[in-house]
Amino acid sequence: MASILRQVFTNRNIITISSTNMLYNIFNGLWELWWTLYLLQELNTPITIVGLLATIQNTSRILFQLPGGILADRIGRKRVIVFGTSMRIIAPISMLLAKSWIWVAPGMIINAMASLYSPAFNAIIAESLPAERRGAAFGAYRMLTSTPQIFMPVVSGYYLDLMGIGRGVRVGLMMFTVAAFIATVTRALFLKETFLEDDSAENPDIENAGEKESVFAPLKRVHRTIFAMLVVSIIAGFAMRMVWSFLPAYAYYEIGLSTTKYGLLQTVAMGISVPLYLLSGLIADRYGRVLPIFIARGLGPVDSLSLLMLRDYNHLLAAYGIIGVAGGLGGGRLRGGGYTGGPAWQALIADIVPPRDRGKIMGLMGTITGLVAIPGSYLGGYLYDYNPHMLLAIGSALEALSIPIILLFIREPKKHA
Repeated sequence: MASILRQVFTNRNIITISSTNMLYNIFNGLWELWWTLYLLQELNTPITIVGLLATIQNTSRILFQLPGGILADRIGRKRVIVFGTSMRIIAPISMLLAKSWIWVAPGMIINAMASLYSPAFNAIIAESLPAERRGAAFGAYRMLTSTPQIFMPVVSGYYLDLMGIGRGVRVGLMMFTVAAFIATVTRALFLKETFLEDDSAENPDIENAGEKESVFAPLKRVHRTIFAMLVVSIIAGFAMRMVWSFLPAYAYYEIGLSTTKYGLLQTVAMGISVPLYLLSGLIADRYGRVLPIFIARGLGPVDSLSLLMLRDYNHLLAAYGIIGVAGGLGGGRLRGGGYTGGPAWQALIADIVPPRDRGKIMGLMGTITGLVAIPGSYLGGYLYDYNPHMLLAIGSALEALSIPIILLFIREPKKHA
């Protein structure tokens, strides 16, 4: 384990990405979890409009996923990452200045533009890690960068209880702007490009690699497991987009939890998950990628079901402990923007997809998932307004649909001697 940590965190790219990502997670954690409450209380936004705003953001994010993947495979990973990170500087300023929900939309669209770098981000990490221990390496990286998520939910919940939701979120947005500026400059100075024009040589069976081709052509070259993973991503992404934005509101209004108590639930889950990230990578390397993926998705519905069915706070703490175990072994829990998975998920994609196609495949998966999930957030707002309990029940049932798909169709590629 110590050797993996040394191997991963002596790589300049990983040090740069992980340190700036930790900075991002710290200050993003001051406001993002409570954004729905801010819209409801400070901007007097109807709950259905909250869903509509989330739909606008998700739709905008979709538009940049595939172009980002194509650019990553044409001009390199670093340029796309630096440009996308710079969008994080502009977005919170626009959202901070908004005086009504109507003026929130432009900031959310700009924030969605940052997803341009997601495929490049995942690709540069995969290409900077040792291939033979990629699962454990992904786990080590995820463990370090997710550490702020252990304490930020309860810290931010407590300071919102003290400062109020409006002032607390605004201060969080201002601090996040500074963090995004530092991250942009750091990545511009220290990231090293990993994509080379001759990367197509890794896959000698591909003819005419230099010729222009359809953006969907890479799908014809990949293992059928990628298609099964795409279906899982679509199901999970739709379910979480439908439910996630409304979980804090449900806990606050329906259960009566303070922001501190709800933040503590998130802290318990992440406090268990994060130390297990490295273990999930080791399991993925030793026993296969599919097992951790199945654990994560198999217990995915517990998140919504626990809030729906439990009212005793001690019982909720125990349930979120189970969520933490599932998320840790699976390498990460779902959050709002869709399913990007943990070490096992990312390692399996990297195992299957050649370097010349990684950016495009990751971009295509994000784009297709997002397109199908476009109605999710608006539908979630409509269902919450109609019956918030029904929203959580339907979301849990949808998440469970991915379980048989994983069991029946996701397979690892054969390793050549």
